[in-house]
Amino acid sequence: MHEGAIAQSVVEVLRDIKDQNGLLSITSATLKVGAVSGVMIDALLFAFEAIKKEEAFIKDATLNIINVNVKAKCNICNKIYDFDNTDDLVMICTECQMPLTIINGKELEIIDVEGE
Repeated sequence: MHEGAIAQSVVEVLRDIKDQNGLLSITSATLKVGAVSGVMIDALLFAFEAIKKEEAFIKDATLNIINVNVKAKCNICNKIYDFDNTDDLVMICTECQMPLTIINGKELEIIDVEGE
């Protein structure tokens, strides 16, 4: 389960942000997580909650998740495909039968942090 390591990395980044901005604590952080990033969101949130108990500067912090659906593009005809869930993934262009390239949905990034 690599979500524990991801949660630990998020906490390390939050610590750096806190220190660089002279904050005492982090109150919330928002992550964008792509549908095909390989991250199990429930496990990530569980790991973050466990780490919070050991880190005073995030003890009251909330971790918000923005789910990013998959968007893919045909490299031949440039048609864009939006997939609402990964069950619908067919990575072949319906117009020209060529493979698609994922342009959204692999994200794993911190996009917002609040502190005091």
